[in-house]
Amino acid sequence: MKRIILFLIAAFLFIKPPFAYAEVIRSFDVNITAHKNGLMDITETINYDFESLDRHGIYRYIPLYTKVGNLFRVIKINNVKIQRDNLNENFATTQTQDQIEYKIGKANQTISGLHIYKISYTVENGIGSNFPDHDEIYWNGTGNGWQVLIEKANISINTDFSAKQTGFICFSGAYGSKNNNCNIIENSASINLLFPKNGLTAVASFPVNTFPKSFLIKELPKSIPERFFTFIFDIYWLIYIGFNILLPGYLIYWYQKHKNKKRFGHPSVNFEIPKDEKEQRLAPALAGTIDSTKLERDDVVATIFDLAIRKYLRLEQTKKPKKILGVQVSGGDQSMVKLKEADENLNSYEKRLFNRLFENGKTVKLSDLKTDFYKTFADMEKHVFKILVEKKYYTKNPKTQKILLIFAAVISLSTLNIILAGILLFLGIKLNGRTPLGDEVDFKIDRLKLFLKSMDRNYKWQAKQLYVVEQMIPYTIALGYIDKFMEQLKIIKPDYNPTWYHGHTPFYLSYGSFYSSMNSNITTSAPSSSSGAGGGGFSGGGGGGGGGGSW
Repeated sequence: MKRIILFLIAAFLFIKPPFAYAEVIRSFDVNITAHKNGLMDITETINYDFESLDRHGIYRYIPLYTKVGNLFRVIKINNVKIQRDNLNENFATTQTQDQIEYKIGKANQTISGLHIYKISYTVENGIGSNFPDHDEIYWNGTGNGWQVLIEKANISINTDFSAKQTGFICFSGAYGSKNNNCNIIENSASINLLFPKNGLTAVASFPVNTFPKSFLIKELPKSIPERFFTFIFDIYWLIYIGFNILLPGYLIYWYQKHKNKKRFGHPSVNFEIPKDEKEQRLAPALAGTIDSTKLERDDVVATIFDLAIRKYLRLEQTKKPKKILGVQVSGGDQSMVKLKEADENLNSYEKRLFNRLFENGKTVKLSDLKTDFYKTFADMEKHVFKILVEKKYYTKNPKTQKILLIFAAVISLSTLNIILAGILLFLGIKLNGRTPLGDEVDFKIDRLKLFLKSMDRNYKWQAKQLYVVEQMIPYTIALGYIDKFMEQLKIIKPDYNPTWYHGHTPFYLSYGSFYSSMNSNITTSAPSSSSGAGGGGFSGGGGGGGGGGSW
C-alpha cells in the first residue's frame, strides 16, 4: 500500500496535472485583531507567484455588505495600506454600492516571479454582535473570487483585550460549501490547497455584549442625485396640473387601445402546439414565461419533461415507492438518464439546463438539484428573456419595467401627484414589457389554455392525434393544467406508457411524484443565513470575501 501511495505522489509531481496554472498564490495569511470598540484591524499577506508572466500587479476586491436574515450589515473600510516586498506600493481604489476594489501596481511597469503583498485595513461595523446569545467574528478571509490556485491559506482571529473566545469553526470550498476539512489550532484555521473560486472562512464566537452592537439596516443605501429632487421641487407647481389630469388621461387611453386584451375579442379554442410567426415551435418554457411574464419553477420542470419527450433524457424510478399500510408515502428514487448529447436543436437555455443536469455523469437524482440550482435558474431566466427580446415579443425583462413604473409611482406619490401615482402603480402591475407581437402570441396561448380546460369535448379526435396530445404535456405543466390534462389523457389512452419513462409503477401514478419532486428540488434563489456559529455558516459566508487576480 505504501508503494502505491509513493507511486501516486511521484506521478503527481512529475506529470503535469490538469489544473496546472501559470500563476499561483503560494500562501495567503489573514490576521484579524478585534478591538473593544468593535473595530477590526486586518492584515492580508499574499505570496503571489506570477512565475514567467509579465504583470503589472494584482487586484483585490472586498464586498461591503453582508446579509443578516432580512437585514444588511454594511461595513466601512479605512486606513488602507499596501506594500509589495516591504515597500509601499501604488494602488487605485474603486468603490461601488456592493464592493470596494484595490488595483495594485503601476500601468507603466511589469513584474514577474514571486512577490509578497501586504494589505492592511481597518473594518468598521464588521462584527456580528446582534445575536441574543453570542457575538461572532464571521469572516471570509481569502474570498471565493480568486481565479488562481492557493497552495496554503491561514486565518487567525485575535483581540487586543481579555475577551473570552467560546468557539471557533471554519469552512472551506466553493461558495456555499459547509465543508469543515480545514485545520483548527486555538484561534487559527488553515488549509492546504484551495482551487480557483474556493475560499477559507472562519467564525470565532464570544459571549454576548463582548463588542458594541453593530448597525443593521433594512435596505441598502441608494444614491439618487440631489439635483433630481431639486429639479422636481422647482418645477413641481408648474407640472402638477398636467401630471394629475392630462398625463393620467392619456395613459388610460393608451392602455385601453394598445394593451387591453379585450381588443382581440373573445379567444376561441386552439388545440395546436404554440408556434411563432415563422411557424416554428415555441418551446414550453417560452410559452409559460409569456403567459405569466416571468420564468417559474413549472417552466423549468416543463423543459425537463420536454427534453424527455424529445429523447434527450429518460425519467426513471429506480426503486419501488415506499408504502405504509397500503398508502404510498414516497415516489422511490427518481432519476434522469442522459440519452444523447446536447445539439443544435436545443436553444441556449435548454443547453444550459441540460449541461447542468448531467455535469457529473449520465445519471442524476432529482434530489441532487437542490444544492445550487438557483444559479442555473438565474442563468436560464436571462437567456429566456434574451430569446423573447430577439423574437420581438418583449422589449426587456418585465422585472425592469415593473421596477421603473413602481419607482415612478413612488416618486409621484412623494410629490403629491396622487392620481398619477395610482395610474402608474396600476400600469406597473398590468404592463409587462410585452410588445404588440408578444400580445398576439399571448392571445394564442390563451386559446390553447381553453383547449386544455375542455379536453373532454372531443376524445375521438384526441385519440387519433395522440402524438400531438403527448407533445402537449410540457405545455400543460408550464401553463398550470397538468393534473386536469392527465385525468383526461387517462380516459383517452388508459394504457399510455411513454418510452421516455421507466419505473416500477404506471406512468399515471408516478408522473405526479416526478412533477412535485422536481418542483420542490429546483431552487430559484440563494439560501440566506444569519449566523455563522449557529449552524448557518458556510464557505464564503460572513463579512470579507471577494477575491482578486492579476492585471
